[in-house]
Amino acid sequence: MLFALLGLAMVILAGCGQDPTPDADSIYINGTILTMAKGTDSVSAISFRDGRVQAIGSQSGVMRHQGDNTQIIDLNGNTMVPGFIAANGQFTDLLNPQSTLEDVLASYARQGITTLIGNGLSAESIANLQSHAERRPLLIDVVVIPVYPEIQQILEDHGDDIGKYQQHLKITGVQFRLDNPLSKFGAWMAYSYNDLSSLPYTGWKGEPLVPFRTFLSQYRDAVSKDLQVFVEASGDAAIDAFIQAAYELKINAGQDKRHTIVLSRFMRINQLSQYRKLGVVACFDTSNIYQEGKTDIRLLGKSRADGQSPVPVALQEEVTASNLCHQLTHPPDTLFILWSAVTRHTQQNEILGSQLRTTPAQALRSMTIEPAYMIFEEDRKGTLTPGKVADAVILSGNPLSVPPGKLREIQIQETIKNGRTIFHRPPASTP
Repeated sequence: MLFALLGLAMVILAGCGQDPTPDADSIYINGTILTMAKGTDSVSAISFRDGRVQAIGSQSGVMRHQGDNTQIIDLNGNTMVPGFIAANGQFTDLLNPQSTLEDVLASYARQGITTLIGNGLSAESIANLQSHAERRPLLIDVVVIPVYPEIQQILEDHGDDIGKYQQHLKITGVQFRLDNPLSKFGAWMAYSYNDLSSLPYTGWKGEPLVPFRTFLSQYRDAVSKDLQVFVEASGDAAIDAFIQAAYELKINAGQDKRHTIVLSRFMRINQLSQYRKLGVVACFDTSNIYQEGKTDIRLLGKSRADGQSPVPVALQEEVTASNLCHQLTHPPDTLFILWSAVTRHTQQNEILGSQLRTTPAQALRSMTIEPAYMIFEEDRKGTLTPGKVADAVILSGNPLSVPPGKLREIQIQETIKNGRTIFHRPPASTP
């Protein structure tokens, strides 16, 4: 009788397609897996099945999913983290006739990037990317954000596809620019730059690229089309303009629109409370501190240079804060950017804003789950938890235990997209 009942139970399970321990495609052991999920700092094993995370936990627990065809991968003490999400990939540089799109995406994969987001593409550029994707699925997920003047044409051409992945390509949102970079004297600041002979005139504060009423009208149009808005703004006055426009349009956090200010570079700390009320995402890039820190001090003075890109304060204020947003090198050096968030060193080895240095865990969040939330994909990406896509990076060291100054020396050993290896570092040659 007991055996009959057990047999019946197995038939029911089989009929429902519910195998209690389905075989994994691959299981990773003998390393540290940083899931980046709250409450689960790290686990010792992980399994992938059908391009998704199947199970995490102890090695003995996860190994229950081993089948005859399961590949067992020894991490050899290395560390696995979720795939990196580059929140602004500078797509104009991708579309370079000297390199194929496949070559360029492979270069991003070598940096552990499994999702690439780019602002401000034209309708022609998007059509070219779609043509590539129709011929062959892209190597990594590519999210493109059209530039505003062409949004109507793009909606007419691709309206049914907006917000949906097709062969790893997704079109979403709309992009605006309110000011230029500080290095071009273009960051629109509330207070004047330092008086320098190279500035247009004494008391120069930078200036907006478009009149406020023009931007407000365009922003209103985007909201009426239910589009997520991405605005490039470096200076605090440009950010003030965005905040004012958002309030005039009655934007609030409860609407969950996740409008994003790309760079948010020289924002004032008190603006973060407005971000929270509006539900605005801050998209930083701390690598600029190293690349341009000396120029920042010269043009704005030490205090304002110190206050740029306040990633940890944003996180403490419960403002979504992604990093990897406006790299000056392409593809970006992801471990360098991680290092820059934790150390905030300039090229002259000066620290800008020591109180704004992130912890390594915060820096990793700003490259994984935070940008996933920014693009409404936090249920699919950003943490290594069961059910999410199996996008992961294997690192030569654990960012949580490596000394901060050594973070940039960690190497990308392997990049995994949907459970499949798309980059593997060749073994070092022996003399």
